[in-house]
Amino acid sequence: MGKRGPQKTYRLPSPWNTRYARAKALAKFRGEYWNFTPETWFDMWVESGVMQWCSNRAEGYCMVKKDPIEAWGPHNAIIIPRRMLFRKFGYEMFQQEKAQFEDKHGVKGWSEDEESI
Repeated sequence: MGKRGPQKTYRLPSPWNTRYARAKALAKFRGEYWNFTPETWFDMWVESGVMQWCSNRAEGYCMVKKDPIEAWGPHNAIIIPRRMLFRKFGYEMFQQEKAQFEDKHGVKGWSEDEESI
C-alpha cells in the first residue's frame, strides 16, 4: 500500500477522533453538507448515554438525520438504535412510502414498548 497523506486530527479522545473523521468523510462522499464541529458531534454522543454502544452492529446505536434534505448538524440529527433503522428500511420497502425520523425516535424519547415509525 502506498503512503497516505497527512491525517487530520481532532481534539477528541480515541477512538472518537477516527469516528468523527469517518462520519464527516462519508457525508462528503454522499454529497451531504456537514454542520457539526468535532465538539458538538462528540457532545451529542456523550449526552445520548449510549456512546459505549456506538457500532455498526445490529445491537448498536447510530446517528441519523431527521430530514434527509437538511445538512448534518445538531438541529437535524438524532441517535437511534440500529434496529430502528432496519425497521424503517423494511417499512419503506413494503409500504412504499418514506418515513422520517423525529425527536421521539431518538434515544432520549424512545422506548422498546413504542412503535418505531
